[in-house]
Amino acid sequence: MVSRTLALVALLGLAYVCESALISNLPGAPAVNFKQYSGYYNVGTKKNHMLHYWFVESQNNPATDPVLLWLTGGPGCSGLSALLTEWGPWNVNKDGATLSNNPHSWNKNASILTLEAPAGVGYSYATDNNISTGDDQTASENWEALVAFFTEFAQYKGNEFYVTGESYGGIYVPTLVQTILDRQNQFHMNLKGLAIGNGCVSANEGTDSLVNFLYAHGVVDQAKWNQMKGSCCHNDTDDCPWHSFSEFSSCGEFVETVEQTAWNGGLNPYNMYADCVSTSASFRFAMEYERRFNKKYQPSELGVVPCLDESPVTNYLNRQDVRKALGIPSSLPQWEICNNAISYGYKRQYGDMTSRVLNAVNNNNLKMMLYNGDVDLACNALMGQRFTDKLGLTLYKKKAHFYVDGQIGGYVTRYKNGQVNFATVRGAGHMVPTDKPSVADHLIQAFLFNKAF
Repeated sequence: MVSRTLALVALLGLAYVCESALISNLPGAPAVNFKQYSGYYNVGTKKNHMLHYWFVESQNNPATDPVLLWLTGGPGCSGLSALLTEWGPWNVNKDGATLSNNPHSWNKNASILTLEAPAGVGYSYATDNNISTGDDQTASENWEALVAFFTEFAQYKGNEFYVTGESYGGIYVPTLVQTILDRQNQFHMNLKGLAIGNGCVSANEGTDSLVNFLYAHGVVDQAKWNQMKGSCCHNDTDDCPWHSFSEFSSCGEFVETVEQTAWNGGLNPYNMYADCVSTSASFRFAMEYERRFNKKYQPSELGVVPCLDESPVTNYLNRQDVRKALGIPSSLPQWEICNNAISYGYKRQYGDMTSRVLNAVNNNNLKMMLYNGDVDLACNALMGQRFTDKLGLTLYKKKAHFYVDGQIGGYVTRYKNGQVNFATVRGAGHMVPTDKPSVADHLIQAFLFNKAF
């Protein structure tokens, strides 16, 4: 590990060392032909938040290839899991000690910055232990980190830049894009677009679509459905405002029961056709949430990853030699994929991203792609489809299938001369690059380089 920069930050009378380092020997990983860096950026109005990043350069031509920022949602979950299990150069093996090459890595033709945000997520931390935050603060601090990144890696400032993310990234990404656009006169970034995978882009649409989605997949009792569609929806379930009913009404109780079926009914909420490794984490989280807040656990609270086995990536990132290679302070506790304290206390300020997306694509001519695995319950594909359609953009090409590896990979609808695209991925859940790596690779290449879908 070769030191790249060294910065001293004075805070509360103490000195904190922020070290960015070239990772020259990543334990358990195959040899690579690209450079990668790990370090911290000191952000926040009090400079009390240290955001950890891992940056992998493009395997092709980093001097000219686009730069992507990746933000994993939650809120409160780490993007390092995505880097090691989804779209990164490697996949962590089941032994939790070694990595294998990922032939469908997105860094084949792009450099990717993974930011563990907000502070308290993964190896990011607060120097004063204050990790309270919300949507606006997270966007502002992520912008500060980007300024620090493009200052440190100034050779990439002119490259095309894209903000990407997943899950609650449906909020993170558009709010950060808005912040970048609002502050271009302070620090200019060559922002070209945004891409969101299985994004929770609208809380109301998320509830409305989930009820219909589960019914369409045979989960809701038919007699109950017939009763509710008449008494709650005037027999129009497509436009039924399921989200608006009081929890004390029969309609509200029905909606709550359906949501609980998705999250606590034994299904894998991240892929309804995949088996659950364990449901105990989900149940414990729901019970603790309800105890603390005296209200029912809702599907927007994504602080844990029920049903998924995250032990390999957790074990790998807690190897002492891996921590040392990444330059992680020895005083920090073990890495965890999600921080429930952030999820419990995070201030959700925005429930719908329509205005920010429209500002990005209409007023600033950015291109956008929303893609959804079609068997995800956490942020389902019907929500993404409805959200995109309700943007009111001119239809360019109606929904059509596309092929990957000789099979239908999914379906894509294109708007505004192809500037805005909504894609579904056949048989994929919440983490599309994990479930369908070649299809995810196909989509990101089409989006970045204006190739045919």
